Amino acid sequence: MGKRSDKYHARREEEVLLDLLDRMEPDLRLLEGSVSVLRALSEASDAVEPVAMEAMAHLAGESLERVALRWREACGVLRKR
Repeated sequence: MGKRSDKYHARREEEVLLDLLDRMEPDLRLLEGSVSVLRALSEASDAVEPVAMEAMAHLAGESLERVALRWREACGVLRKR
């Protein structure tokens, strides 16, 4: 019965890790898009309004916080092994 329990816990950990990774993907896509926009803005000769930069920073900051939180959760699951 011990082996069955170990297999169950290993499978459950794998499911938790996959869920965390899946939940990171939308935020990673948003961050990727934000970087692309910032690159384009840096190449443009027009001045960028500070309000626009603040909005981008706020949006990217929230995504980064969520990714970092999920990353720490995933590391916590792996450290318990």
